[in-house]
Amino acid sequence: MVFAGKRCFKLHRIMLLALGLWPYQESFIWRIQSVFFFGTYCCFIFFQFTPFLTTTCNMECIMKRFSYICITFAYVMNYYALYFNSKVVKQVLEHMQFDWKMFEKSDAMKIFEEYLSESYILALSLCSVIVLGAFGFIIIECRSIILDVIAPMNESRPRKLELDLELFVNEEQYFLLYFLQEIIGMGIGIWSIITTGTFLITIAKHSCASYKIVSYLMRNTVIYTLQLPVVQRIQFMHRNICLSVYIHRRTMEFCKGLLLSFDMWYFPLLLTCALSLSCQLFRIYFVYMIAGNFLGQTYTEHSFTILVAMYDSLWYVAPVPIQKLFLIMQKSIKSHKLVLGGLFTVSIEGFSTLVTTAVSYFTVIHAVRS
Repeated sequence: MVFAGKRCFKLHRIMLLALGLWPYQESFIWRIQSVFFFGTYCCFIFFQFTPFLTTTCNMECIMKRFSYICITFAYVMNYYALYFNSKVVKQVLEHMQFDWKMFEKSDAMKIFEEYLSESYILALSLCSVIVLGAFGFIIIECRSIILDVIAPMNESRPRKLELDLELFVNEEQYFLLYFLQEIIGMGIGIWSIITTGTFLITIAKHSCASYKIVSYLMRNTVIYTLQLPVVQRIQFMHRNICLSVYIHRRTMEFCKGLLLSFDMWYFPLLLTCALSLSCQLFRIYFVYMIAGNFLGQTYTEHSFTILVAMYDSLWYVAPVPIQKLFLIMQKSIKSHKLVLGGLFTVSIEGFSTLVTTAVSYFTVIHAVRS
């Protein structure tokens, strides 16, 4: 049976390679891919602004265009969050591989297997949904051509895309060109969102598994040494506690460093998403925010399990030097919360505060307009 971590590693390798974000690929190919994706994003953004120069529309039309422009900027920031942090991505992969090697021949691998299996299944499911959704979207956008073939009329049905683009050529005559621009731009953007999201989910699951291993070690520190002599018992407990503290500290510093690296990208990304005024896109952002905050809440709860494990352990029957260590740790260890931009705490409580603030904000706007 293949270890779930290796399956996740291979899946993320394929997804990152498709976007030119794999940190181990050859520099020449990486440069070609980066130029292609940069050009695609620039063209996609430019051709969304050009309709404002060539056509006039009402407020509803402007809001629709502005919403799609906002989500395009979100695509760009999400893509370059990984592009400019390729060294961080490499460090993340090496960090996880080091943890797997550390517990390769122990029962802790079952914990990694459990958590990373969930991550792998979720990533694979999202990829499948995106592929099926892409086929459905293509059928919807080409419905006029399909209907002309299935049920032809005296005149061809009008060909109109969901996204307003202006390529300075006739849309009816060069419909394929408009369609390719829309599919390539949105496809790359959505794939980058899925790639980044699943990669962060795998990191969060790995960190949660590390914290659970720490709590497992702390809970069983005393139980496994009750039959040993006092001297050997103290040595074993001391070594077990040191290993637990090392893993806990290493995981916490790893997550702090990762958050600082992506902080300058994802906080503006959230603000950009908040500017979108389309109800359809708002539903997508709402689901995305729920998933992200739920993941942050899970991480925070797991970071606190080491303290719960110490209280549940038989610390009171341990030798006095070990009891002192337990007491010091009980006073010093706290839960680790993920704070985005120094303002927003990624948790269920933070999400409820954000939703309450947003509802109040839109209530005021509605009252002013009324």
